[in-house]
Amino acid sequence: MNHVSISDEAILGSGTVDRLASDGFVLLDRLCDIELVESMLEVARHRARVLREALGGRDIGIGSAAGYLEIVQRSSGRWDVPISLQTFGLENERMPWWPLVAAVLGEDAEHSFSGVVSSDPGSPAQCWHTDSPHLHPEHHQAHALNVLLALHDVPMEMGPTECARGSHFLTNHLRNPSLVLDELIYQHPGTSPELLVSGTQFPVPESFASSLAAGSCLVFDDRILHRGLANRSNSIRHVAYISYRRSGYSANTHFESQKSVFDERK
Repeated sequence: MNHVSISDEAILGSGTVDRLASDGFVLLDRLCDIELVESMLEVARHRARVLREALGGRDIGIGSAAGYLEIVQRSSGRWDVPISLQTFGLENERMPWWPLVAAVLGEDAEHSFSGVVSSDPGSPAQCWHTDSPHLHPEHHQAHALNVLLALHDVPMEMGPTECARGSHFLTNHLRNPSLVLDELIYQHPGTSPELLVSGTQFPVPESFASSLAAGSCLVFDDRILHRGLANRSNSIRHVAYISYRRSGYSANTHFESQKSVFDERK
């Protein structure tokens, strides 16, 4: 299957790497073939049905540590299901975003994890958060990137991901002692773009969110402040994620639970 709808040269030759470095994110419109995203959506829906059946009537808490190896509720009604590249039918070097990942993280960049986040109709917006912390007081290049792939058209009422432009420069808790690491990484109601510049003369980072056509990708620095918006539609929103890390980086707060949903079935 041909996964590429935009050439490598078009991606890397349009200032994409520089925009990712400066803004902390880039939106690549209709990057993947519809056949690919439809196949991935079918995989995601099947896996969700299996896990919902395994859960039965059991409640699942909010957050990584409160979930299971196979499913986490990131916020109310927002379900994160890990799915391997192999199960999705993906190969890193064949994916259209790989040249961008390799340009930022290096040719030896490693796949961290992948899966799908599905938000139920009526699910509220997430709290602002980052996905991993800064490693040095000085600003360094990204150590991890996330690729969010729309598995169907995602209009604004479905709640696409919102990013605070340039906030990856401001989320450094090692440089700004007023920031609390756990409140950045784990969703905390007090975390906001305004908090990052409180007491400074820096402007509040501009918020960015856009509707997504099926096959479009939002690629962002792991350290940027972001959140999934509320799903105000009558349909479940499915967005796949494929996450990468620089070789040697291993911190992980994404899937902390060690219990399996299948071990606890009654």
